[in-house]
Amino acid sequence: MTASSRLPLAAIAAAAALAPSMTRAQTEDPAPYYVGASLGVSHVSNVYRQNDTPNSDTVVSAGLLGGIDQRLGRQHLTLDGSLQNNRYSTNRELNYRSHSLRGALNWETAGDLSGVLSAKSDRSLADFNSSSLTEPLFKKNIERNEDYRAVARLGVGSRYSLEAGWNNRRRNFSAEEYAPYVYHQNTTWLGAFAMPGGNVRLGLVGRHTEGTNPRYFTGDPLNPVAPNDYTRNDFDLTANWSAGGHTSLNARISRSKTRNSQQNLSDFHGTTGAVGGTWQPTGKLQFNFQYARDTGQETTVVATDMNRVYTSWQLGTSYAVTGKISLGAKLTNSRTRRDGAVVNAGVLASDGTKGHNINLRWAISRAFNLSCQYDHVKRDSNVQLLSYTANSYGCTGQAILY
Repeated sequence: MTASSRLPLAAIAAAAALAPSMTRAQTEDPAPYYVGASLGVSHVSNVYRQNDTPNSDTVVSAGLLGGIDQRLGRQHLTLDGSLQNNRYSTNRELNYRSHSLRGALNWETAGDLSGVLSAKSDRSLADFNSSSLTEPLFKKNIERNEDYRAVARLGVGSRYSLEAGWNNRRRNFSAEEYAPYVYHQNTTWLGAFAMPGGNVRLGLVGRHTEGTNPRYFTGDPLNPVAPNDYTRNDFDLTANWSAGGHTSLNARISRSKTRNSQQNLSDFHGTTGAVGGTWQPTGKLQFNFQYARDTGQETTVVATDMNRVYTSWQLGTSYAVTGKISLGAKLTNSRTRRDGAVVNAGVLASDGTKGHNINLRWAISRAFNLSCQYDHVKRDSNVQLLSYTANSYGCTGQAILY
């Protein structure tokens, strides 16, 4: 799956996530909480991501949102959430309720020990045409993602630190056809970090992941569904560099090894990694980029299948036209390749997805803002049924009260 799966509600989701923080930044308001409401309308040209008979629809979304940003002595608590009711004009069987919830507690002691406890949960409409593992879907399919994380850091002097962490991730779908994409996994890691210079941080990290796909398609007509238990081990070299807050660069290169219990799934052993950064040449203009090569759930793409290698990049920019108006744009590209697929046995399946986005945000006043954007996505596949083009555009108005 890709980020393009949520094009009909892209403007709404972006505004719900970004507008509160933008408003607080522009007004520098010290209030520890906010509440608000949003109303958005968007139009999508190809709801079901079909190759031959695209269909269009208009979506109206009404939502409530709120959050807390509170200092508790040395600790820092943040909570953000939004609830939305999404209504389709024509495809009313797709009407659904979505949510996005985030919480984090950054803690520290009087000594050199610190860390973070965090949790997040998202509920949304899943992609109708996700990959070569399943045929396109034409019914409502709700996707839910959960992420729980605990990290502890111990400073050793002023330049060295140790870090230990645990992460639990879960993805579920309401449609039985998407059973192979359901997974539950736990990751633990231990890392050592050093700062040879004031603006450079280097790290060596070992990660171990254990997970399961509870109902994976086997391709065996006598036993079509069975669990796939998998493990993954990574050794990471990381680097972070920043220059005066205007330029930053982060990189990771890893030796990764994945094993699957299902015999029809290929194990992976190779090099993965990612690089990204930001550049702010002026006070109004900023660029950001990201490139990654990884498998399944570990990629920066919203991926679903561990039996794939994803290569993706994105380039974005934002420009502050005035103190209240900002323009943004983004280019994305991802490619994937896997050997074989249940619906196309023996075929070397490969997919490529390209997209671009243009957005405008206007802080009308301290309490009101407007966000509009246009999205285009095109997917090419050697399986014709999985290729499509889709466009969407829409606007969301939001009122924030403190």
